[in-house]
Amino acid sequence: MPKISDLLEDLEFIQWVKSSDSELESYWKNWIEANPDRIEDVKLAKELISGLQFPSKVPSEHLSEEVLHSILSKSDLFNHPESKSIRSADTKPLWRWQFYRVAAILTFCILLSFLYNYFSRDQIDSIPVYTTWLSKSTHPGEKLNFRLPDQTIVWLNSGSKLRYPEKFDSTVRLVELEGEAFFEVAENKNQPFQVISEELITTALGTSFNINTIPQDHLSIALVTGKVSVQDLGDTLTYFLDPGQGLSFSHETKQATIGDFDSERVLGWRFGKLIFAKADLEQVLAQLKAWYGVEIVVQGSPKRPWSLSGKFENQNLSNVLKSMANIENFDYTIEEKKVEINFN
Repeated sequence: MPKISDLLEDLEFIQWVKSSDSELESYWKNWIEANPDRIEDVKLAKELISGLQFPSKVPSEHLSEEVLHSILSKSDLFNHPESKSIRSADTKPLWRWQFYRVAAILTFCILLSFLYNYFSRDQIDSIPVYTTWLSKSTHPGEKLNFRLPDQTIVWLNSGSKLRYPEKFDSTVRLVELEGEAFFEVAENKNQPFQVISEELITTALGTSFNINTIPQDHLSIALVTGKVSVQDLGDTLTYFLDPGQGLSFSHETKQATIGDFDSERVLGWRFGKLIFAKADLEQVLAQLKAWYGVEIVVQGSPKRPWSLSGKFENQNLSNVLKSMANIENFDYTIEEKKVEINFN
């Protein structure tokens, strides 16, 4: 039986599908958010449970007794001489009980046959049943470019990880992202491309877009070409982006804002462009650590708050620090992967 068997056997899941209340709705939303890899299982299980409806029309009493009389008249009960007194007075409730017993057995057989055929067909269509998941990851200071099984091109930024199946199934191309990546999605109108990134799931067909989950306070999506829809896994809200639009989702407020984005600033990392836009000291240090994969120790403190803007294209760490030191007045030393900054 497919992976959804545990859901089909869960009475609370069945109740949620058939007649949900606020408590069940909250529980299963949280469960789906905690198990994003089961989204397709939930959809299939809901569809199956919703479709298991049988006619509830009850046959007339006359027809019931006529049919059952024909069936039961061949039994020993009605062929025995002593059965005449029983038939004359007590067979009506007996027939009714026997009718519902037979009807229940027939209904069970129909249901069993339906489930067997459904799951047998589903198992044949979904071979192989068990999907092998692969992953690509980068350390701080590293970047990686590779193709997925469907020929989608991925650029993975430093300190990031992408999980994807060895072979996409027939319904959807699903991947999971931690960190930042740019996708050039191979077009396939019959098989949407979906990226799960923390609380959001982004769906595209033939599209190029950037997703960044590195900042702790928000998640951002920037669309370059095509169209995407973005859905909050914990809600029913869906957002749609056009080329040139970006979405910023706040982890604290659970709200999203949509607007234009600076293409060079958001996408420059793919081309070796390290860009600062009115960045404070903490932001600068975080970017340097991720970009070059170094540890930074700060001695002292600046005389004024930083608001650093600048662009460094394919520059080594020493050149970047030298330029910053001239502006912000500090000394620095570099020893392998350790940097020390001293403010005068």
